Amino acid sequence: MADLRQPIVSLLGHVDHGKTSLLDRIAGSVLASKEPGGITQHIGAIEVPGTIVRSLTSGILRTDQFTVPGLLFVDTPGHRSFETMRRRGGALADLAILVIDSREGVMPQTKESVQILRHEKTPFAVAMTKIDLLAGWRKVSTPVPLTEQIAKGGPDFLRTLDARVYALSEQLSNLGFSAERYDRVSDFAHNIGIVPVSAKSGVGVPELIALLVGLSQRFLKDELLLVQEGGEATILERSDQKGVGPVGNVILYSGRLRVGDEIVANGRSAPFSDRVRGIYRPLPTKPGKSPRTPRLESLTEVQAAAGFYLSATGIEDAMPGGLLRVVHNDEERDAVRLELERESQPVADPALSGVAIYADTLGGLEALAFECRENQIPVHETGVGPVGRPTILRIATVKDPTHRAVLAFNVQILPDAQPEGESGPVKILKAEVMYRLLEEYATWRTERLRTLSAERRLALVHPAKLEVLSGFIFRASKPAIVGVKVLGGTLRPGIRLMKTDGTEVGVLKALQHDGDSVAQAEEGTELAASIDGAVMGRNLKEGDVLLVSVPESAARAFKIQGLSPTEMGILEEVARIHRATHPFWGQ
Repeated sequence: MADLRQPIVSLLGHVDHGKTSLLDRIAGSVLASKEPGGITQHIGAIEVPGTIVRSLTSGILRTDQFTVPGLLFVDTPGHRSFETMRRRGGALADLAILVIDSREGVMPQTKESVQILRHEKTPFAVAMTKIDLLAGWRKVSTPVPLTEQIAKGGPDFLRTLDARVYALSEQLSNLGFSAERYDRVSDFAHNIGIVPVSAKSGVGVPELIALLVGLSQRFLKDELLLVQEGGEATILERSDQKGVGPVGNVILYSGRLRVGDEIVANGRSAPFSDRVRGIYRPLPTKPGKSPRTPRLESLTEVQAAAGFYLSATGIEDAMPGGLLRVVHNDEERDAVRLELERESQPVADPALSGVAIYADTLGGLEALAFECRENQIPVHETGVGPVGRPTILRIATVKDPTHRAVLAFNVQILPDAQPEGESGPVKILKAEVMYRLLEEYATWRTERLRTLSAERRLALVHPAKLEVLSGFIFRASKPAIVGVKVLGGTLRPGIRLMKTDGTEVGVLKALQHDGDSVAQAEEGTELAASIDGAVMGRNLKEGDVLLVSVPESAARAFKIQGLSPTEMGILEEVARIHRATHPFWGQ
């Protein structure tokens, strides 16, 4: 049988559903084994070697059923597992665990996780967490097999657990997946296994690991074939390590990497090449705790799949989420440079008018660009890294005001981008959860459209109708000042007035109510109006009904903008007057 590398497993799920606790429990299982040399919590990954997998799954898997050398859990829980870590051909992870709280079920980020898994065609299992908080749970001092724990809980716990599994199965069915409790699934090619888990007690963790082993050996044999040479890796992020200097936090997903190998990697401005100066991994620490200065172990080589620190000249300029390849000669180096340059091109076709999207990694940018396409959000500019003043200046000039926004995913907004406390010409939206970022943009865009519509309505001459009140003539002319009552619509200064026979009266210069100037008057309001051009007794008299003389261009615009029923009635009255001489007025 061909040798296999260990599968790379990532965790996704809604916030606070137990991803970190589950990883800590898995890491604790590794450290508790105290196996000499075997193995560690790497930076960016938790490696569970085959010997520990066999021990954990004893009684669940037979020795002859076990062919993978172990499992590599990517220690970046959540969407970042897919958004920041890519390899040629798709997501870095071979398998995934969809973590769902047994009490809360499917939540917004769960749905987003399912979309990612479906898009990447990644096999996955469901870890239904926090079962120790369900009614009927019996506390255990040491982990016991899941079936034994279920039996120990009695009928009440079994009923509660079955109800939660059934509800979760129904929710996943609504998302397009058939799912059932793992021990009731007969065909994992068509059904998702749900494993009840208590990260706190460890119950269910061996069954979950056994299911991952089974899925990888059954469905991923071709993808897991061990490659001895031609190392390929993903750079998760950059950091500085005491005594070593700048390093890249790297996951090697194919082949082998040695100190002295020449590599080509994605840089922020362009791909760069250099030789590997050092390979390091931190020595084991307690799960969930990271010492201020971890002790590092120096290695001469690593074999996929593995997580480690890599030291090389130029690594401080590496692009998070970028690729890294081992090369052997000048021709191969040039070819890989061209390949990485192509993969570093803009991830969205720039629109003449669109938003700016920024992310902390290339993979995150790709994911955000994909979601923008799915939500029909045009993208004008993309970038990896902090958002600065030049971006704001460019986006402030795009044509559509609803596109004058920056969507910043997991990135810093530099102080010069927009002074704190100022709204500025560009809306900056920042979030660490992608769906929230898109929701915030949708909310802002809806509100912006509403504001723009209101501004356009104010700019247009609105239909209104008024009556000159008897007994309230304050000045006869230059300008005439009379008492009026608004019969319909909203009356504003600056508009022209006409009679119901189409005769022009003059321009409404100002409105006063109880001695104070007002910007507008609503239906039913009585107040004083100053009308330039009106002369009492000549073109205006008490009891006259006047209409706002709506321009034909405004009448056409209102067909799109919309009016209230009262305003529409007044506009139709104005149109009838004009159509007596111009049959197609306003059409």
